Amino acid sequence: MFRLLPVKPNVDTSASSALAAVALTGVLFLTGCQQQADAPPVPDEAQTTEKTSEEDSQPMQQSDSAAARIEQFQPIYVAQAQGLQRRLQAEYESLEAADTSDSEESLLLNGATNDSATLTENANSANSEPLPADSPVEANATSEEGSDAEMNTSTEVGERDLTVLKRISLEPRKPIILTEEQIIERYQQTMAALYQPVTTPLSAEDADTLINIATLVPQLFEHAEIAGRVSAKSPALARLIIQHQVWEQIEAQQVVDMQQMKQQQQQEFETLMAKFNDTIKGYDEQIAKYEQTLKEFQ
Repeated sequence: MFRLLPVKPNVDTSASSALAAVALTGVLFLTGCQQQADAPPVPDEAQTTEKTSEEDSQPMQQSDSAAARIEQFQPIYVAQAQGLQRRLQAEYESLEAADTSDSEESLLLNGATNDSATLTENANSANSEPLPADSPVEANATSEEGSDAEMNTSTEVGERDLTVLKRISLEPRKPIILTEEQIIERYQQTMAALYQPVTTPLSAEDADTLINIATLVPQLFEHAEIAGRVSAKSPALARLIIQHQVWEQIEAQQVVDMQQMKQQQQQEFETLMAKFNDTIKGYDEQIAKYEQTLKEFQ
């Protein structure tokens, strides 16, 4: 470190400043040269890419801690998956029963109104004539269909209606019920697939099982190695897992906030009730004193 020396009389201060500046410049220049000499060489980008490609084409050895965590969460996942299957089966059976009831009611209504509908249709057909191909009504109908198609293919916010969503079938589908052995087999197969080379894509069954695992036991992916394998094998699934965990944290925080708000409201209510009781007690004491005063006056 440089030390400021006291300025002696009869010395040229401008010359001293110039010499100090030259010395400081020399020191900085030598330091820069030393840093450049000691700096490690910049790795070639092509070599880094080639090394990464070689690593991605090789399977990864599973660590003991990751294997222990996967084994720890296997029975938890099996229990959660079986519970989910039971809920889906019960939901499917209830929807099937509701659809059967609605179908029977619709058949009764159609049978009762069949004759009247036929008479009305005959009367309308007798009084109506076919429109020409170039009629304004036909043209308007065609233009409306075209505008609907344009509206449905638009991706702008606020310009897309629910017509496309209505085309998705909402009919109940019978869930696939797996045995405990099948659930365990898929769980282990998916975990083993995570450690395969990055260049080997996940199968559709493994991706589906991975989503189920992330939904039912997301705590499994709190292990750094397992989370890294998910991110390497499928970045999209990794983002979904992160979003799911974030939403779980938000929901948990909302529950805590609601409980705290209820406690605060309860405390405020109890405080108000205590003040009210004190006020009523004071009124009772004043009334008693007033009655005593009236008795003495009488």
